[in-house]
Amino acid sequence: MKSALPPLLLALLAACSSAPEEPCSSADLEPARALAAAGDYDGAAAALADFDREDFDRAGQSEYSLLAGDVAYAREDWDQAIHHYEEYLLSAGLASESERVEERLFEMAMQLLNGERRAFGIFPDRGRGVVTLHNLATWAPNSPWAAQALATAANYSFSEGQYAEAAMDYRQLLEQHPDSEFTDLANFRLGMCGFLQIDGPWVDGRLIERSAAQLRFYLDHYPSGLYRSEAEQALARLERWSGERELLIGDYYETIDNVRGARYHYQRARTSPVAEIAREAERLLAALPPNPPLEVPADEQEAGG
Repeated sequence: MKSALPPLLLALLAACSSAPEEPCSSADLEPARALAAAGDYDGAAAALADFDREDFDRAGQSEYSLLAGDVAYAREDWDQAIHHYEEYLLSAGLASESERVEERLFEMAMQLLNGERRAFGIFPDRGRGVVTLHNLATWAPNSPWAAQALATAANYSFSEGQYAEAAMDYRQLLEQHPDSEFTDLANFRLGMCGFLQIDGPWVDGRLIERSAAQLRFYLDHYPSGLYRSEAEQALARLERWSGERELLIGDYYETIDNVRGARYHYQRARTSPVAEIAREAERLLAALPPNPPLEVPADEQEAGG
């Protein structure tokens, strides 16, 4: 055991003092690149299987991701193609190649979203399509496909009744692409995302007010909007619910003899654009007794006395 210790120590010291292994470079991709250029994508995939992205220097990592994405795309391996192309976007690859990558990511995302491509050839993977659209819009915000990617993801969530998720995408679309062709729809749908979560005057009043404010914004700023009729109908419903909610709260306060609370909410209902609600609020206000005198706290009474 004693005689084996020095050689072991020497081996450990040699390992610790040895220079780090040189990373691979673009030249190491030439065999796979040549096979892909010749149309032998299976051979190219086999050649690339000897490497990981982390094996390369910084420039080589970007080239590896692009080549691996191209090979997977040609082999119709959508999962790997999306994975490598997204890595390429994150590495800020050449602009001349990025647009092609962005277009292919959008194409694959749409095929997944439409059910044309399926996991294991059986199950639809629409969720992966939505995630791919989100990643494209986030990692390539200046892409010609970015606005359409966000609009498509938002519209899908909206159609599935996922209104909170849809609203986030519509907001991102309006913030990042305020001049896109989708602003009319996004502003309208943003109001409808709230409206469609409301089923009567008894829900959160803030949601009613936010939804109404967004639809008013749409009607004010889009005089030729494509969805004005639907927006007007939804806004009329929201204004009715808002007024009815004030009457309900006022009635509750009246039943517990809180005259001030009842008066406050009846006064709010009186400003409703719905004429019958405003009239009812006026009638209820007229029937209220005067406000009782305010109670003075005991410590203030002692100080004044």
